[in-house]
Amino acid sequence: MKTQTNWNGLSIEISAEPNPFLSRIEGEEITSLKVTSPSAARPLINDAFAASLIAQAGGAVNFVDVMLSAEQRAA
Repeated sequence: MKTQTNWNGLSIEISAEPNPFLSRIEGEEITSLKVTSPSAARPLINDAFAASLIAQAGGAVNFVDVMLSAEQRAA
């Protein structure tokens, strides 16, 4: 699933895909999450998370909002 959205004035694309390999290893559903922006040289997020964590946040867009907001506050 790819979604384009705006986060704090930054245009981003969120790609969230099931990761069957990691899911078999971990024993729970894992989602590969990649967040890119045309104005960033590297992905803002490129990691794997438990699908249940993303669902608890209300979906990939809400999860990314929380993650990027936390990273921004930590900087």
